[in-house]
Amino acid sequence: MNKHHHIVGIGRSGTTLLQSMLNAQPEVWAGPENYFIPFFYDAWKNKTEFSREDLRLAARFHKAFGILQPYVGFTFDEAMFVSNTEIKSYQELIIHTYRSFVDQLAPTKEAVYFINKNPLHSYYLNALHAINPDTKYIWMMRDYRANVNSRKNSVHLKSASAYYNSIRWIQFEQQIASFQKQHPNHVLVIRYEDLVEAPDQCLAKVCEFLEIPIKIRTQEALAPYQALFQHEVKTQYKEAERMKKRFGDLSKPIHTAAVEAWKTGLTTQEIEVCEVIAGRKGSTYGYPVALTIPKTKRRWIQAIAKLYAVKIRMKRTKDALFNRLPIQLKVTYFERWVLRIDKKRKKHVAK
Repeated sequence: MNKHHHIVGIGRSGTTLLQSMLNAQPEVWAGPENYFIPFFYDAWKNKTEFSREDLRLAARFHKAFGILQPYVGFTFDEAMFVSNTEIKSYQELIIHTYRSFVDQLAPTKEAVYFINKNPLHSYYLNALHAINPDTKYIWMMRDYRANVNSRKNSVHLKSASAYYNSIRWIQFEQQIASFQKQHPNHVLVIRYEDLVEAPDQCLAKVCEFLEIPIKIRTQEALAPYQALFQHEVKTQYKEAERMKKRFGDLSKPIHTAAVEAWKTGLTTQEIEVCEVIAGRKGSTYGYPVALTIPKTKRRWIQAIAKLYAVKIRMKRTKDALFNRLPIQLKVTYFERWVLRIDKKRKKHVAK
């Protein structure tokens, strides 16, 4: 029987590094990020039968997602996917989807364990638990200042604001910590700092928690991801350079250089913002504050942070409203959005 687990935590916290280490294990499939689980959850969480039309709808989503992530080199096989008419639950659909990914992207792999690495799932933990109460979660934790610094330098992310990213760090922490409090035996916290300083020990700890046999360790485990940067599909798009910058460290030996890079990568003002917003909570995970900040400045930072928090809540409200749309309309909207992005990419390449 296939087992399905998740890696959660805010992006830029080592989730992809751990994913690559697990994906190297012969019995594990930890594929590229895909948002189909929360996308279809509200509409299909209670379904006990899936028609070919339902599967075609899901296939449309996966094909569009393949366009959105051209660097993966994934062309979804709709005919194979819709041929299974024996699916009786949403969990069975999830496993069928992962099995389809494995058959197309890693056909020689005998996967027993499916690992889904997706920071977005940190907001859907109760839903994921309802789908499968046996699922376990690896929570990747990282110093909030290092996380903000990494996000500041990422070409992939929309905002480099220390305010925005510190608040996001807090929000992710609150979401996962709340779930962990309810289900302590289902969540294992792994700090990024520990993962890069003692990768063998952390990998052993994770695999013991997930009951996965270890056959490949540390640096050997990064080899599958190195191929990601050589895929010919990526040469068509700017994503080639974006991905190299975003995940370039995966092609290098595991190192600790990024642990304290925030000390020179962030300005004093940015560190102050980080520590006022996330310092108290961060200290509970072993990340003590570095600065003494006057009360007046703290109040100013807190006041500005409230404005950013309102903006973030508005975005979450917008996402919640979108999730309530009829599923056919959601898929159509998603397809059109992806095609607009792809059109812009091709226009940029033509220049």
